[in-house]
Amino acid sequence: MTRPRRGASKRRWASRITSAEKLVKRLLLVTYHYPPLGGSGVFRPLRFSKYLPRHGWGVTVLGVSSAVRLPRDPSLVAEIDPAVRVERTATLEPRNVFLALNRLGLSAWSRRLERLCMLPDSQRGWVPFAVARAKRVLAEQPHHAILSTSSPLSAHLVGQALQRHSGLPWIADFRDEWTTNPYLRPLYPSSWHLRRNEALERSVLRRAENVISVSEPWLQAHRALVPDQPSSKFHVLCNGYDAEHFARAAPAPSRRFSIVYTGTFYGHRSPRVFLEGLRRALERGLLPGHETEVLFVGHGNREIADASLPSNILRVQDHQPYFDALQSLRGASVLLLVVPSEGGAGNHTGKLFPYLAAGRPILLQAPEPNVAAELVRQSRSGIVVPPDDPDRVVDAVARLYADWKRGVGLVDQDRQLIAGYEADPQAGQLCAILDRLPV
Repeated sequence: MTRPRRGASKRRWASRITSAEKLVKRLLLVTYHYPPLGGSGVFRPLRFSKYLPRHGWGVTVLGVSSAVRLPRDPSLVAEIDPAVRVERTATLEPRNVFLALNRLGLSAWSRRLERLCMLPDSQRGWVPFAVARAKRVLAEQPHHAILSTSSPLSAHLVGQALQRHSGLPWIADFRDEWTTNPYLRPLYPSSWHLRRNEALERSVLRRAENVISVSEPWLQAHRALVPDQPSSKFHVLCNGYDAEHFARAAPAPSRRFSIVYTGTFYGHRSPRVFLEGLRRALERGLLPGHETEVLFVGHGNREIADASLPSNILRVQDHQPYFDALQSLRGASVLLLVVPSEGGAGNHTGKLFPYLAAGRPILLQAPEPNVAAELVRQSRSGIVVPPDDPDRVVDAVARLYADWKRGVGLVDQDRQLIAGYEADPQAGQLCAILDRLPV
């Protein structure tokens, strides 16, 4: 994407402010991930920027250069509202060094070096570039609030620096935990790294005007770190989905009993218990191999392909553009979702909400208690089994296959409950928080 000269950019945005927009207030949205970058991290900020203007808040997005070496999905660029101002900045990160070491077969050294950079993460080199660009943006155009969203956690360092510089109210939005994150905590290479991150986290939680988390258990974990802070500054705003996307993703049902998972398996999140349960179900004749297929769609998932399953059953794709992945969801017989035991009570995972919107039965492996398990049950959207019990997987896939053979779907799914997670009403909830800021 060609960036216009700075002077031309100023004139263009001034024209939009005076003629195209009739918005009273403006938000600076600090997000590392934004289209044309792809991956799960782009969707929450993309929904914010698309729907906040419909509720009276203009948006300027401050993101990283689209030239960074991350997965891309150019199809999502069309989702950016023309009234949204997008500023992309350079960054200086060790990512290229890590990738070079991996190519040289030195992945162990790469992992060690990456862990040393966890202050708070390896995107820390983006902070000075983002802050410098944002200061120019704030000087060019009036803004009324700042919202930073993580991951990466470095986005909150940008938000904090801009709050100190401008005096504008700042909201810290957490899509994941920080030092209480079971995926991150074991990666800190020393106790000093842990203590330093805890200090950074407490500073962010104290200085932010409001703190938002995607689930109540995670919000309570944040509150516990700063018990001196008023409870009124803490809010839950779950992840969600864009209903307009599903109108563009016509289902293409498979002729086979198709179990689909979209996303990346990493850390503790693994499909091995599911695959073992499926293998047992096939061996016991509870579902026929010629009618069964499993599709894993996500970067890096080839590493978990299980040789014990025939190749005509398990297919693995590295990546699909987002709207192709939605078609896969809507055409599935069953949608697989895995929340590992280490995921804890507050882990929804962002993909749950498009799964719910797709209207297909969900097979959820999750610990108890867990917010995803609770929502799947409340909305009558599928079957919940423990994350470590392959025999419960056997029973679940047998039931789901029997329903599929009879043509029985989610006949009583609570669509009204699910509609509460659409992007537009969620933007309204965020606007309610923004409108109470001291601006």
